[in-house]
Amino acid sequence: MDAIEFIKPWYYSTVYYFFLLAITWTTVLYYMGSNGQKILQAEDQPFQMSSFLLTLLFGFFMGLRPLATEFGDTMGYARFYSNSVSSFQPINIHTEWLWYDIQVVCKSIGLNAHEFLLFVDLIYYGAMYVCSAILMRKNIWIALLFFLTAFQTYTYSANGIRNGFACSLELLAISLVSGTKPQRYFSFLLMFMAFSVHRSTMIPTAAVLMTLFYVKDTHMALRFWLASIAISLLAGPVVEQIFVALGFDDRMSAYIGGQNNEYNQSLFSSTGFRWDFLLYSSAPVAMIWYVTKYRRFSDPEYTAVANAYLLSNAFWIMVIRASFSNRFAYLSWFIYPIVIAYPLLRMNVWKDQDRKTTIILFFYSAFTFFMFFIYYFGTTGFRGFDLYWWRD
Repeated sequence: MDAIEFIKPWYYSTVYYFFLLAITWTTVLYYMGSNGQKILQAEDQPFQMSSFLLTLLFGFFMGLRPLATEFGDTMGYARFYSNSVSSFQPINIHTEWLWYDIQVVCKSIGLNAHEFLLFVDLIYYGAMYVCSAILMRKNIWIALLFFLTAFQTYTYSANGIRNGFACSLELLAISLVSGTKPQRYFSFLLMFMAFSVHRSTMIPTAAVLMTLFYVKDTHMALRFWLASIAISLLAGPVVEQIFVALGFDDRMSAYIGGQNNEYNQSLFSSTGFRWDFLLYSSAPVAMIWYVTKYRRFSDPEYTAVANAYLLSNAFWIMVIRASFSNRFAYLSWFIYPIVIAYPLLRMNVWKDQDRKTTIILFFYSAFTFFMFFIYYFGTTGFRGFDLYWWRD
């Protein structure tokens, strides 16, 4: 199977975001006039049957992207797959053996680099669909839109794809961990697989396990999240060195140790305490507080999701000064959409739930589209406006 050639690489993100804008805001307009609870009752929702097709569409669209520098690490992954994959690696918790062995399997059955990347993105987007189906029951369409319009979704389907692949496995684990015993055991297997693909998923895994066995109260997790801000401000460098000493991921040492490196700073435009990232991360925290403390809703599935987000995000806050700290932020941000969507689609929070849900979806997606314009059209991005439109 060959790559998509009729869309130039530098226009790919434009097609992705504008198409999403069209279908998301069409959904917003459909529900905006409702003062009732059609979403909660799953009545009269013509978009529901299209959820699976939409997942396949984005999986194939991103999976068959051209091999180009516009997609960050894509070319590096493709070269490694084509030239360096040989024999299986043994199971070893100190290495990311599963990622390598998945490539060996794909290559042994004859998949080329494009088909391997397609497989990765089908898992990446497919896990979002399955998670939505497990947790949202009949409200898959809107839940899926929250995933697709998330700030980080496009990036981790094209760049950092191993991290995205691992976090999608983790997402499935989180959706199953509060279910039956067989589901919980399977979720543990998924966590182990995610860790064997990208060791950084040890952070959300630890958060989920703490939720199961220790931090069962969301209010305690909220207090810990707030405390992490104070810890970071007062003793951030010390905490960072403690995490480095744990040695769970060699990349952390490079990112923290190189935070003042001129090359790193050129790739990651701002280091230090990222108040902008913290503000973005606080929206799910506000939703968790409103639902669990102010409205006093209690739901074991939401508790698992909320606590996993809070504890993972708290870790990131404590290493927020590191170069590429956005990569650590993603270890909680991949849970972001479900933290926002679950109360809107499963809990009777407001009398006019349909309208409130679509207003939130509108601003949620509008932020992503706004950041897309800032990054791709702004003169401070890695491509200026003039280069973008008249490149060819």
